[in-house]
Amino acid sequence: SPLPPSHPHDLERALSLATRPAEDTFTEDEPPFRVLFVITTLSEYDRGTRGTTSGADRLKDLVLPLMVDGVASMVERGWHVDVYLICGFETLSESRREMITEALPDGVGFEAWDDAIPYFYEKKYNGNLKSDDQTIELASHGLARQHRFVVRDKLLDYDFFLAFEDDMRITADHVVNFLEMSVEIDRLARMAEESPDGKIDVPNAPEDRRRARGTSTDKASVGNDVVHDPMTAEQLRRLWPGFIRTEVLDTREL
Repeated sequence: SPLPPSHPHDLERALSLATRPAEDTFTEDEPPFRVLFVITTLSEYDRGTRGTTSGADRLKDLVLPLMVDGVASMVERGWHVDVYLICGFETLSESRREMITEALPDGVGFEAWDDAIPYFYEKKYNGNLKSDDQTIELASHGLARQHRFVVRDKLLDYDFFLAFEDDMRITADHVVNFLEMSVEIDRLARMAEESPDGKIDVPNAPEDRRRARGTSTDKASVGNDVVHDPMTAEQLRRLWPGFIRTEVLDTREL
């Protein structure tokens, strides 16, 4: 099927809002780029697992600095940013809320959903309950999916949603890079849609000198050695820009 036509809220418009000079957000009639930063955190204090110190203030010493650093980089661009914290612990006290709001840049809204872990019945591999008298349990593994409800409720209020776990440093540059790559993928998909063979080739691709091609290991119609092959519009529509997570070591400890 053909690609959908452009509309006022397409990728190009989002990228234009995100990359215009900060001073323009206060002089143009169009509102600023609106971003909701959703952060999911399981524990307020570290539990001593995965190399952490039991009882260490995770919220204050890890989550908050990363949150403020990322949000500040976005506010500096003139974006309107709000933060939504999804908590796996029972209560985010009023004093902790004040700590967060006071650390965030002026004009940044803050909401929190505490005690957000869903419930489930643990089941066997065949889908049956483990016992007839089984009780409902907290599903900590399901906390990472709770941001979907936040996005659903606020879908029409923002231009862009960020949803990450609590120890990720995400800045405005990451958002702009994601939008730029999304626009480029969309452009290529439209070019493929309009080309005679329905495909687009990699420009200036090196000559393929392979005598044999790899075979698929996942029942795909092509092998896993596809590097410079042409792509169809349908294939390009399946692509999403991604990030590679890197772990930062404190050199003072080395």
